[in-house]
Amino acid sequence: MSKLCTLNNKILRILQNQPRHTRIQILYAKYNTVTIPDLHTLQILNLVHKFSYHKNKLPEIFTSYFDENQSHYNCNTRGKNSLHIIRCNTTYGLKSIKYKGPKLWNELPTQLKSYISTKMFTKYVKIYLRSQQT
Repeated sequence: MSKLCTLNNKILRILQNQPRHTRIQILYAKYNTVTIPDLHTLQILNLVHKFSYHKNKLPEIFTSYFDENQSHYNCNTRGKNSLHIIRCNTTYGLKSIKYKGPKLWNELPTQLKSYISTKMFTKYVKIYLRSQQT
């Protein structure tokens, strides 16, 4: 993965005629995109967003893929409106969408989660991810 990221950064530097020491955030901001690991995060968050707001646009298998905390806990907990994070016993499990999706979604600011439009959600999550790189 690191070789792919390095090559992608190199391509962006060449396209923009930037010196080697140019900050990565500047390279990606010009093309309104995010780094490859953040692109992976963005795609997972888009899936969870569609689960939350547009279940009819998802394949049937994903309509019950994530659970809300309120379906697991009867008491009034702080995160009852968050998604339930499954328990993982292996590093393989920590890389699964069923684990990463709710974890990333719960870490998002509430304002970002409130966008119903997928286009608006994606736009502001990109900005949020770029701001987290600093």
